[in-house]
Amino acid sequence: MLTNPWAILAVLILGRTAFGMQYQSVGAVGPAMMAELHLNYADLGTLLGAYSTLGMFLAIPAGWLIGRFGDRRVMLAGLTLMVAGGALLTVAPGFGVALAGRSAAGAGSLLIGVVGPKIVMDRFTGAALPAAMGGLMSSYPLGIGLGLMLLPTLGSWRVAMAAPALLSALGLVAACFTPGQASGTGQTAAPTRLGPGMLVPLMVVALTWTFLNAGYAVMLGFAPAFFVQHGMAAAAAGALTSVGAFVTVVLTPVGGWVTGRLSWPLTAIGLCLLTMAAALLALAAGLAPLPMLLLTAVGLGLCAGPIMTLPGEILAPRHRALGMGLLYAVYYGGMTLLPPLAGVAGDAAASAAAPIVVGAGFCALAVLCVLAYARLRQPV
Repeated sequence: MLTNPWAILAVLILGRTAFGMQYQSVGAVGPAMMAELHLNYADLGTLLGAYSTLGMFLAIPAGWLIGRFGDRRVMLAGLTLMVAGGALLTVAPGFGVALAGRSAAGAGSLLIGVVGPKIVMDRFTGAALPAAMGGLMSSYPLGIGLGLMLLPTLGSWRVAMAAPALLSALGLVAACFTPGQASGTGQTAAPTRLGPGMLVPLMVVALTWTFLNAGYAVMLGFAPAFFVQHGMAAAAAGALTSVGAFVTVVLTPVGGWVTGRLSWPLTAIGLCLLTMAAALLALAAGLAPLPMLLLTAVGLGLCAGPIMTLPGEILAPRHRALGMGLLYAVYYGGMTLLPPLAGVAGDAAASAAAPIVVGAGFCALAVLCVLAYARLRQPV
């Protein structure tokens, strides 16, 4: 049994790497899927968002499930759904079955998403917490980068759907060797409500996380199509987009480590989000694609881990399961609705640049949320 906190973190990183690759699989081979399954940009945006659809309804119950059945069982259930959903997506004959498989896999990723940060908060404290959280968050862009770089080269979009399902299966095997709960936390039912002093700032953090990820997801989902629209080969477009994702793999743990030692972390988060918004606008305008992708990656890498440590400021240990469930209910609801809106903008403008502009707007909204959190937080 793996009892060392860093070993448990490694298992979580494997699961979230599969999560990132599976999320990006549709965007990475989007043109091929659109051609074979007769999809438009709105359909592609719906499939991107479908990975989050059930999260609106399952995130809060997931918090209850963690309190009732423990971290390990919820993690195993999540990885099992990711494997099954990926398999269904692999054999999908049309949009309907693809949507069902994408939704099932997304439900599994929801469980991983809720339980992962909770496990890290239970097992790490002090300056080690933002560093460990940054390491956990970095695995998502690692999976995205691998998906963008490798999946378009596999020769078939169906094989590309099967690859992250296989990685999820490896994560499932590894998770079987993890303990159920952190030492000293026990296994008690999650509380049924949070007071307004915790709930309001938590919802602001949830919106910050949602807008950040929606902006980045839209960029990842539509940047390959944007580059293809401007004459680039699909494999080259995926490789170019993946560069930024790999940069965040290195910067996210670094960002967590640095922020754990800063006296002004919220200011740093706000500056990172502004950098992302400006870089996405420049990318949509066709200015220096590689530098703009790198700037976007730098902004994400430096602020992702710090944002996800904010719930630890306002949630006592007994409130974390429910609190993270509430956070992810907002997150998955937003990730279901926002990418399709960007896709609609692309169809209306008949251009893959329009969704990227919308993504920049999402990052700007996240800045406003950070300002609100600075006024509302009440540390425990």
